[in-house]
Amino acid sequence: MGAAVGVGARKVGALESARGAASGRRPRLGARWAGALLALSALGAPGGAARADDGALELTILHTNDLHGQVLAPGRGPGGFVDLGRAIRQERDRARSAGGAALLLDAGDVFKGTAEGDLTDGQVVVAWMNHLGYDAAAIGNHEFDHGVEVARRLCEAARFPVLGGNVVEEATGARPAWLGREPDGRAGAWAPPAAQRGAAVVRTVGGALPGGGPPARVAIVGLTTRHMKQVTLAGVTDGLRFEDEAEVLAGVLAALPPVDLVVALTHCGVETDRALARRFAGRVHVIVGGHSHTKLPQGERVGDVLLAQTGSRAGALGRVRVRLARDGGRGLRVARAEADLVTPGDDLEAMLKPWVDDVAKKVDVPVGHLAVDLARTEGLRSSGIGNLHCDLMRAATGVDVAFHNKSGIRADLERGAVTYRALYQVAPFGNSVVTLELGGADLRALLEGSLEAERKHLEVSGLALRADLSRPAGQRLLEVTVAGAPLDPARTYRVATNNFLAGGGDGHEAFTRGRSPRDTGVLLLDLLRKHFEAHQSPWAPGPLDERLRTTGG
Repeated sequence: MGAAVGVGARKVGALESARGAASGRRPRLGARWAGALLALSALGAPGGAARADDGALELTILHTNDLHGQVLAPGRGPGGFVDLGRAIRQERDRARSAGGAALLLDAGDVFKGTAEGDLTDGQVVVAWMNHLGYDAAAIGNHEFDHGVEVARRLCEAARFPVLGGNVVEEATGARPAWLGREPDGRAGAWAPPAAQRGAAVVRTVGGALPGGGPPARVAIVGLTTRHMKQVTLAGVTDGLRFEDEAEVLAGVLAALPPVDLVVALTHCGVETDRALARRFAGRVHVIVGGHSHTKLPQGERVGDVLLAQTGSRAGALGRVRVRLARDGGRGLRVARAEADLVTPGDDLEAMLKPWVDDVAKKVDVPVGHLAVDLARTEGLRSSGIGNLHCDLMRAATGVDVAFHNKSGIRADLERGAVTYRALYQVAPFGNSVVTLELGGADLRALLEGSLEAERKHLEVSGLALRADLSRPAGQRLLEVTVAGAPLDPARTYRVATNNFLAGGGDGHEAFTRGRSPRDTGVLLLDLLRKHFEAHQSPWAPGPLDERLRTTGG
């Protein structure tokens, strides 16, 4: 099921030497090893790591990304942390029993998006990761959703280093001390200089190999998105700066000691990963990524670099298998043989149960009833659930118009009993309602901007628009009415939105030009809860009010 590309040892050595000479750098990779056989295999593929019977090392890199606190299996299908944990243990045991080595990595966004993750500030996820023995993780944007202090506590609770090479404190110009922390009693294969702490770790894998050769050294370099300020609530990362991924990676690679394999562990999105692969071919071998929720069933090769990403929400375990072949023909010997038994997952349910039960008491309670499904829509069309969000904000604040980002509504509501958990899945980010004043011209610019890209699409209340999407950007609005009257560029309108958009989130800078902004402290989740508590008889929203009418799309 996995794609495999083999490269001869001499060919790789010559290729790296040529690249080093061309760049003016001494090659640092492959100091004792040459050649790599890289394969990404879908979970459940037959076989494990091949036995190292020719002096080679078979390394399996197991990886996760964008777990988003998915402790429980979604719906009725497989998934959740128990199933994923069992798969991790089974695949790691399979690799080791075949004579190989294994690493376990995560590419960020571990907790935000479920009640279990959110109400524990992510601690349940880190406890699970500690339990399974993760080797390293990259920090994601959602680790900062509850503020820098919560992110710090998560990193300090982790018994593995959490990396963010391009995360810098504005006050000191250095990486935060809580990044890259090695657990007590576990020293890395490389003590990074102060300038590189929090950016990379080096792990020794393979033990004493057949033929008496030394074990392999694997560098893991962690990066997060440089667009952090655009994808988090305004203010939650104050005091930190997020630098360009490529420039930081270049500096970290230059400071590494000689290693045999370089893995970039990134929370930057697949497009950035592709760009990094093109720039650092020959210096980075594997990029284990996250952030874009891209599912790469067989990986993706960009030149000589293998990209891997699993999708999101614990739906799959990623597996990269790397064969490191030693250059030379020395004889083989068995240096060490160890065996143990692991019952897959039997203790995971017991470990998670206290956390799950405590959260269930708070969220698995009915708050109302719904007569029909209330679903999201794709593209520039109004949705029943989006209209409800905006109508509730407008009614609660008495403003003229209200807005909510489509991408911030994370689930549909099914007809029948509505639980607090179901509402939490719809609005998991703890957003509050903010009021402000916008001039008519700025309001029109905001609406024009919302037509530019899917990530900027908005749900609305109090206004209606018509647009022609075939026209050039900035000229697509045909008509805007507020309370049935044409939008007046000279008038000031009272606006309500969520605190993410009010801070300019998703590129909506027009909100930041608003006057008299006020965070009401009213949570959208509470507005939804109170609405359904007031409708114990099944509530029916009535025919869909289409407020966004477009042509030419």
